[in-house]
Amino acid sequence: MLFVIQDLQFSIGGLLLEGYPAFGARCLCAALLLAAGLVLRRWLLRWLFPHLAQFHLPSHAMGILVGSFARPAAQFAALTGLYLALASLPWGAAAATRAFLLKLYRFAVILLLSWGLYGASELTGLLLSGAREEVRANKTLRSVLVKVYKVMVVILGGLMAAQELGLPVTGIITSAGLVGLTISLAAQDTASNLFAGLMILIERPFQIGDWVLVGDVEGSVEDITFRSTKIRALDNSLYILTNSDVCAATINNGTQRTKRLYRFTLGVEYGATRAQLEKLMEDLRAMLAASPHTYEDSVIVEVSGFGASSIDLLVSAYLRTPDANEFYRMRNDLNLDLMDIVRADGLDFAFPSTSVYIKEGAGHTNT
Repeated sequence: MLFVIQDLQFSIGGLLLEGYPAFGARCLCAALLLAAGLVLRRWLLRWLFPHLAQFHLPSHAMGILVGSFARPAAQFAALTGLYLALASLPWGAAAATRAFLLKLYRFAVILLLSWGLYGASELTGLLLSGAREEVRANKTLRSVLVKVYKVMVVILGGLMAAQELGLPVTGIITSAGLVGLTISLAAQDTASNLFAGLMILIERPFQIGDWVLVGDVEGSVEDITFRSTKIRALDNSLYILTNSDVCAATINNGTQRTKRLYRFTLGVEYGATRAQLEKLMEDLRAMLAASPHTYEDSVIVEVSGFGASSIDLLVSAYLRTPDANEFYRMRNDLNLDLMDIVRADGLDFAFPSTSVYIKEGAGHTNT
C-alpha cells in the first residue's frame, strides 16, 4: 500500500469523521481549497488588476507596483490554495511534513515577491524626477539605474531565499564582502572610471556627435561608456580617453557655440600712409558688415600695433554658424574678399624683411 490511514479524524462543527470517511473529507477539502485558489487567481488576473489599472491611482509609483505585482499576486493566490490543499491531505497531518510544506511555501512567496519587485524597475525613473530635463531624458543613465535596481533585487531575493532554506547567509555575505574588498582594491582605477562615467552621463558636458576639446585632444565624440570616451580627431585618428582623465581635464564643447569667432592680425607694409590705412579700415568694415556671414555689430577693424616688418590691423567679427565646416567655408570667402580690398586700395601685405643702411664715412686717409 502507498499509505496507511491510522488515527485519522476530520471534524467540522459537531460532525466528527474517522477512517475512510475522514480521508475522503480531507481530500474533498483539499480539492475545494485548490479550486478556490485557482478561481481567485483567475479573478485577480481577469478583473481586479485590469480594473485597478484603469483607476486614477494616488501616485505614479503605486501604478507601477500594481502593474508589476499583477501576475505575482495571482500566482500567490494559486500557491496559497495549493499549500492549504497539501496541508489538508492525510499525509499533511505529520509535524515534519507540515514544517517542510511551510518552508517550501515561504520560499515560493519570497520568489514571487522578488518577481514583483523585479518588474517594478520603472521606479528608478522616479529618482530622476527632480533632476534637470536633460538628465531625465538621458536614456543611458536610466538604463544603468534599471540594471542596478534589478541586480539588487536579485541579490536580496536570493539571500532571503537562501536563508529560508537554511543556508549560512551570514557566512556568504562575509565572504562576498572580503572578495568585494579585494576586487575593489585591485580595481581602483576601474572604479574611478566608472564613477567618472556616471558623472559624465549625469552632467552631460557633451554628447555623442559633439565637437570637443578635452585637454589637448580635439575631435568629434563617437562613443561614451562607463570606462572611456572615444573621440575622432580631424585627421581621422581615434583617441580613447579614460573617463577619470576626461573629468580632470578642461572641456571645451564647440558644438554648444551659437557662433564662431573670425579674428586675425593683418600686416600692412610700412610704406602705407595714414589716409590709405583709414580708407582700408573703412572698406574692410563695410565689407564685413555687409557680408551675410557676419553679425554686423561684432565687426572690429583697428590698428593694433606696429610689428617688426608691418603695421598690424586687428580684424574681428562673429560668423553666423557653429559648424566647423561651414565656418571654414565662410572664412575662405571673407579672406578672398579681404585680399581684393587690400589690393584695390593700392596696398600690399607685409612680409618679414630686413633693411640694411650703410652710412658713408666722413673721414679720409691722408697720404
